[in-house]
Amino acid sequence: MNEDVPAIVVRVLQGNQTEDDMRVFLRWYHASRENKDIFFQLKHIYELRKGARKPDAMEMEASWDRLREKLKQQPATHISSLETNQGKRYVSLVRYAGVAAVAILLMVVGLRFFYKGHDQIVWVEVRTGPKSEPQTIRLSDGSLVRLNASSRFRYPEKFGGREREVYLDGEAYFSITKDERHDFIVHADKQRINVLGTEFNVLGYSADPYAITTLVNGKVKLRTYDDEGNLKNEIMMYPDQQIYFDKQSYQTTLSEVNTFDATSWMKGVYSFRDAPLEEIARRLEKIYGVTIIIPDEVDRKEQYTGKFFARQTKEEIANVLNFKRQFRLQLSDDTIFLQRR
Repeated sequence: MNEDVPAIVVRVLQGNQTEDDMRVFLRWYHASRENKDIFFQLKHIYELRKGARKPDAMEMEASWDRLREKLKQQPATHISSLETNQGKRYVSLVRYAGVAAVAILLMVVGLRFFYKGHDQIVWVEVRTGPKSEPQTIRLSDGSLVRLNASSRFRYPEKFGGREREVYLDGEAYFSITKDERHDFIVHADKQRINVLGTEFNVLGYSADPYAITTLVNGKVKLRTYDDEGNLKNEIMMYPDQQIYFDKQSYQTTLSEVNTFDATSWMKGVYSFRDAPLEEIARRLEKIYGVTIIIPDEVDRKEQYTGKFFARQTKEEIANVLNFKRQFRLQLSDDTIFLQRR
């Protein structure tokens, strides 16, 4: 191998790394917390640049500022040696620490590699509003994605490289075409779901403090991350399993479930089983375009079981919520007030 670490980092970001590249990269990545911070900041900048929309100038500048601040904190020293398949080789940049040298080389030289080829990728973004009918999207590999209301889904017009990557903010059901040479990866706010060929449902709105992944067929590996991009959990899922991910505590709960409850929305049925009132309210707001106000006097954690249907009116929704007559209801415009009797 006759290429330096920055070039390897670029290839990792692009998904074009070799096995040797990955060994070198992982050794550098795990060498220090600073290396991890730098990598995830660069990854964020890279994702902004290659996204479906042109990034806002202030957003991009803020990302660069965070990277520059991280570099300022690094002491001056040599880059540590890295072992490749041809033995040890040394990169001589005395002025900078290893992490800083990699980042600076990427900033000065490597950024041109970020965009080579990616400018040719056409990204498509689909948004659905409240009360929207589920929308079916066929990807270039034949995979099908069923998108629920109030969701945003971004995908390449045509897949390229070693991985098939898509981005979800919302809820979607995936039926993935099997391709053992190209992993399918779903990015969903602090989660990364790796699959080969399978069917699963992801409930992952970025505004919610939780995310739920339900596997119907096949096998997936789910990884969760904290706010700084550090890996928190890695779990292999099998059919009829569900993972509840608390984004605030980073705790995950794996359970066996009836997958109908998680996927019935595709048939216009929203099923809840022992779900907290607050979670039900959040979901209904996205589906029906209403606002549900729960005062402090009401126990938001109290669990309920029930069903709602896609074409129900605001009044019908309120009556289902109040099936035990435990609330005093007040309806105004698109708002439902729940008050304890």
